[in-house]
Amino acid sequence: MKKIILGLMLMISVTTSYAKCDWSYLSLSQSNNRNYYRFKLSGDGLGDDSCVNWMFMVYDFQTKKVDTLEDFRGYTDITFNTKGKYKIYLKVWNKCEKCDTVFYREINIQYFNKVGFSKTKKSCKNFIYEISPATLVKGDTCYSYYYYIYSGRFFDNLTKGEWDSITTNQIYTLYDFPDGDLDTIHENRLFNYTYPKEGRYLIVSQVFNWCNYQDTFLMSKVTIDCSTSEIKNIVKAEDLKVVGYYDVLGRQIDYMEPEKVYIIRYSNGKSQKVVRTK
Repeated sequence: MKKIILGLMLMISVTTSYAKCDWSYLSLSQSNNRNYYRFKLSGDGLGDDSCVNWMFMVYDFQTKKVDTLEDFRGYTDITFNTKGKYKIYLKVWNKCEKCDTVFYREINIQYFNKVGFSKTKKSCKNFIYEISPATLVKGDTCYSYYYYIYSGRFFDNLTKGEWDSITTNQIYTLYDFPDGDLDTIHENRLFNYTYPKEGRYLIVSQVFNWCNYQDTFLMSKVTIDCSTSEIKNIVKAEDLKVVGYYDVLGRQIDYMEPEKVYIIRYSNGKSQKVVRTK
């Protein structure tokens, strides 16, 4: 999937035809993968008829401009990134019979208002996420809720400064959202999730209305770093007695070097992972 689309897609299909040619064997179909849309022209023997040709176009009602879409041997892919009204055109013509027809679909992209997304940290790797659409009526069966969690090379290759400063809007523009980076999908408004390992993640929450095909997405960056979080908790252990210092292999040590991970064991049987700063 190239990009996640923010908004509503209300699809209307209308076909016009002329008496000289029979276009009833043709159809314009639409498919999507998490709101990534594909429009396809299909019909028995269509590719074998050298007289028939076609072209995909999109009309932007906001700019009043028409653009030709790339044809991938009978289908086209398109992403809408801004709200507004659009129309997809598919023109088909028979140069031998000198006749043509037009298929089109109207598209309206809208946004939800006052949709909230919150998270509660239960432990280093465990979070409870909640989608809170304030405009919805309790018990409304039209709505479904989804979470998508991504991780991968795109995030890992960023420096710490780049990761800290990059916005979710920039990620949306630059990231391809490949299926190979998708760690998990969850369908519910509440989501209790334990991350499998430390690292950088992108969590995408979606609200979808099946009654009017309205949807929206909210994104949030997540950094799982247990060593950092556990260092802060050591301050609360002043009343405990330290029984030993160990390296990550379990060997007892007398000195902790800066910027390395160590384990402190206490008299109550608990232990803490720490990193000594300079």
